[in-house]
Amino acid sequence: MKIKIDSITEAMFAQAVALTQSGRMKNTIHVGENKVFIKNMDNTILIQFTCDQKFPEDFSFFANDYESDRIRIEGGKIVFITNQKGIRRKKVCPAPETTFNDVQKIWEKFQPNKKIELAIESGYSVLLEDGLSHVEFSKEDGEPLVLIQRDIYTGSRVEVQKNKASVGFSLQGYEGELKPIGVRTSDFKAFFTFTEKLQFYFQPEYNWIYIEDYSGKMKAILSTCLYDEIGYLAEGGGK
Repeated sequence: MKIKIDSITEAMFAQAVALTQSGRMKNTIHVGENKVFIKNMDNTILIQFTCDQKFPEDFSFFANDYESDRIRIEGGKIVFITNQKGIRRKKVCPAPETTFNDVQKIWEKFQPNKKIELAIESGYSVLLEDGLSHVEFSKEDGEPLVLIQRDIYTGSRVEVQKNKASVGFSLQGYEGELKPIGVRTSDFKAFFTFTEKLQFYFQPEYNWIYIEDYSGKMKAILSTCLYDEIGYLAEGGGK
């Protein structure tokens, strides 16, 4: 089976490769129908893209194997074909054990509630420190939402919030106290390599956040975690 990847889908693949190389997401890519899923190896991020292209066959590969828009599926392996200056290069790669159908079934288990919405732009993520591993979304009754990072060794912390004159940070559907919701800083920042503005939908009863971009083509599940001053960390994934 031969598959030619169009430019829009190729950009999605290339973005996943860049994220893997930057160390933010070690992931697999799963393709089928008109969907592309990106799943990171830590099981803290699952992204779904809707493509204009439809694929004749499902296939999956490791993001850092990707190198060509010409793909073949041969004996369960993924083959990337590159032609340059009359020379043909063929790269044969094993596929991940997890299939497109496996990932799609995982995705379908999540039924997000869109009542609590945070619209946030990339400028807020830039102000966070890469050296601090986690960031909390926190809100006291009658106060604005705050992004907080803590250094558990020195006791210092970073707080990022909207001032009266700024834009790009708007919480809707919630006025009271919001108990701290923690995510990994690298996971949070990774989403803004795809787009400049996102909608976060908090699910206080579960340990995940639902995310959408404004084009409607990217949707994602981001796992939350518990993080306190003594360094206890409990990863979450699923309901």
